Amino acid sequence: MKSITFAVSKGGVGKSLITANVGAALADKGKKVILIEGDPNHPLQVILGVDTPSEGLKLDEVIRKDMEIEKATYSTEFDNLFLIPSGVSLQRYFEINPVNFAKKLIDLKADFLFIDVPFPLGEAAFLSLGICEYFIVVLTEDEFVLCVESAIDTIRLGRYFFKCVPLGFILNRIKTPEKFTEDFVKDLEDLLEIPCVARIKEDLKVSKSYGGVGSHKAFLAYQKLRGNEFTKSVDDIASLLLGSLPKPEKKDVVGFIEEVIKQRSKVVRIR
Repeated sequence: MKSITFAVSKGGVGKSLITANVGAALADKGKKVILIEGDPNHPLQVILGVDTPSEGLKLDEVIRKDMEIEKATYSTEFDNLFLIPSGVSLQRYFEINPVNFAKKLIDLKADFLFIDVPFPLGEAAFLSLGICEYFIVVLTEDEFVLCVESAIDTIRLGRYFFKCVPLGFILNRIKTPEKFTEDFVKDLEDLLEIPCVARIKEDLKVSKSYGGVGSHKAFLAYQKLRGNEFTKSVDDIASLLLGSLPKPEKKDVVGFIEEVIKQRSKVVRIR
């Protein structure tokens, strides 16, 4: 199982949208994909149209009661694509049992595991980047300088502290593509020291897939907008993940999380 998170310590860049749609693209290619809903605002549930019953199990209760994680795994309308709602934000698992959180996830049987990360990244990084083998950074044209600064911080944190391998970055929701010349993107690749894996233009149809007020109901763009530029870019990202990836740097995820918790406790005591 390949474990991946789309991350940057800034909100509004489309992490959840990309997570849901790349997951769907991989599922469409016959791979079993499980998405972990790390955001208490449950954007993945909204995009995928998954209605969990009020009494339905979520990941936080599974971990508290040490139950089988499959009991909190919900099917979606898309074949091979499954969702596990967390019930709480990722950082709350430090109050529950972060080690058991890691154990439950690595026991899952799937081809791909995606963890959706809420904003701000904060302590959620300890579990998302700490558990995942790989991550992809997402940037947007809006507040671009802030995006780049956040990307640099996230790459350093993921690569050097959490031993999570960065696969590249996505330029998402580009409004003025003429600004993003080949030379500009090359300079950005040199700065971040990772490749650009996709350049996705702003698309109002895709933006509507988030849902909204009135009659605007969320939907899975990969399913309803077949053949447009966005879904082609999503397919390219999925193909990258299906290819030969660098060797993971973490051999024992649970042991690594245990060590991270120890280091975190030392920092808290020093403060």
